[in-house]
Amino acid sequence: MTTQLISINEFRRDISSLWKKAQAENIKYTVLSHWKAVFEVTPVINNVIDDDWTEYTTKNHKAYLKAKKELEKWKTISLETLKSKYL
Repeated sequence: MTTQLISINEFRRDISSLWKKAQAENIKYTVLSHWKAVFEVTPVINNVIDDDWTEYTTKNHKAYLKAKKELEKWKTISLETLKSKYL
């Protein structure tokens, strides 16, 4: 993944093309306001929880195992729904 710095004005102006480019080229954007980083935009490459799930912690272990089981049965849910249910 590469990181690109962009101004908040550029982000506002080109948000539609930026997210498409981020998905296609695996780019993370750090958005700057007055030369200070204010937020990052990171593309979701796939909607699958892998063994290297970066948000895995001991607190969400049960949710992680349940999600893996649901994925095996093709009963998938969004990551946001999973977080709201189990975290």
